[in-house]
Amino acid sequence: MYQSKFLLNRQKIYNPPEINTAIASHFEHLPAPQRGRFFYRLEWYKIGVVVQMLVYSEVRPMMKMMPECQLIETIELENLPLVAETLDFAIFAVPPTEIMPADEIDETAIIGWLKKQLGKTATIIDYGFGPNNCIYYQENGKDRQQQTVTIKGTLKVLNRDALDKIRQKPIGRAAELGCGLLYLTP
Repeated sequence: MYQSKFLLNRQKIYNPPEINTAIASHFEHLPAPQRGRFFYRLEWYKIGVVVQMLVYSEVRPMMKMMPECQLIETIELENLPLVAETLDFAIFAVPPTEIMPADEIDETAIIGWLKKQLGKTATIIDYGFGPNNCIYYQENGKDRQQQTVTIKGTLKVLNRDALDKIRQKPIGRAAELGCGLLYLTP
């Protein structure tokens, strides 16, 4: 797995499906079956013309000039630390519709869902919500919106290897909108 940092120029791209396409173009140097999957984290509440995005991918993206979505660095995703008992986490997510219908945010239900996603890999010690915001976008010529939640906190690590595997896949829905990347730091 690779971890890359991209700079997104919001004056050039502002519709989430176009962001996904722009990131995908950094893998066009490979035949389609070899491109692998990628997912990204874009915190929509961050203000600025240019914002940083974090991308996890199965293959290394290619550096190329692209003013709307510029790759700035790629490293191999490091394993979680062997000795860390706790890790800080952050996730910008869209839980399943049965947990979060429309734009209703039930924090207790959402944390219950996240705990279920983590399973026996980690226990949530503390957490906080916010900012929670709605992503507005166009898809197939229609205006759409998606309510999101941001959760930050601390995890107690129970199974480091299994937790490492969980963070290599998006959690929840709307990965194509920049949601679901579980970011962990010591």
